[in-house]
Amino acid sequence: MPGRDNRGMADLLLLFIPFFALVLLGWAAARGGLVPLEGIGALNSFVLYFGLSAMVFRLGASGALHQAGLASLLLAYGVAGFAVAGLALAWSVRQGLTRLDGGLAALATAFPNTGFLGLPLLTGLLGPQAAGPVAATLVVDVLVLSSLCLAWAHSRRSPDAQGRRALASAFKGALRNPLLWAMAAGMLVAETQAKLPHPLDETLRLLGLSATPAALFTLGAMLARAAAAKRSAPGTEAAARAHPVWLPALFKLALHPALVWSIGQALPAVGVSVPRDGLLVLTMAAALPSASNVSMLAEREGASTALVARIILWTTAAALISLAFWARLLGVHPAAGT
Repeated sequence: MPGRDNRGMADLLLLFIPFFALVLLGWAAARGGLVPLEGIGALNSFVLYFGLSAMVFRLGASGALHQAGLASLLLAYGVAGFAVAGLALAWSVRQGLTRLDGGLAALATAFPNTGFLGLPLLTGLLGPQAAGPVAATLVVDVLVLSSLCLAWAHSRRSPDAQGRRALASAFKGALRNPLLWAMAAGMLVAETQAKLPHPLDETLRLLGLSATPAALFTLGAMLARAAAAKRSAPGTEAAARAHPVWLPALFKLALHPALVWSIGQALPAVGVSVPRDGLLVLTMAAALPSASNVSMLAEREGASTALVARIILWTTAAALISLAFWARLLGVHPAAGT
């Protein structure tokens, strides 16, 4: 697990570069036409339903999600996420955004890319012990945060019955996320101590091994598609540029991890024990850039894809430096063998 070290920023950057190089390869392949934009959805489906789901299932089955202090870690992480989302909503109101656009912008600001970037990067950097806390954040982000932001987006100005219907609809949509079901199935296997047949376990292992390169490559391709969507809608892009996104990007990359760390440090004062190693992992998870799938969600919901895409692109472009900064600040060092 992470600890204290005197590595310089340059050394940390060198450790992160291979992960971001895969993202850049995916972006270049999509931008250059080697990966057709219309085929990126198939890549996304493979990563989400097969690669990452197999990885998360095996993590659950190994007992990695049954870690001491996980509830207190998720409490710190969840409170920080809600605070960031609330500030992003306040920003959207001051910018004069609609509730629909504001809700999706807030979700992009508070939802880190734990699936496509966080699991591969943080487990590769810190070792498999980091996977449990990182994967568990999906419960907060997918089930709770996404549902609340989408409920805000669709509640308009009638918060009562319409807001409850919007919340229920958003929650049902979140339950369709395959990573949550893979996580639950894996935890059930661990709880019952069931043994998977060797051919099935080996198949899942191979799929899980594909998750890291495939997820990072697909993330790059999705970013290229988001940029292409901005360029193809000049009117929408011009409207989005009227709302500078440097503040949501700052919320995501600086405030979010700072809040997770600060809340986690404060909880023991009220009698809630927080494991330090797990807190370091979740602080790094909060420092991840915005989740790329929020742009697809914005497109599906009819929100401003250009605005959401700009938040995602800004945070992803700056993440290499910001992640190295946070790792250096917290004294996080790579696990042996990385």
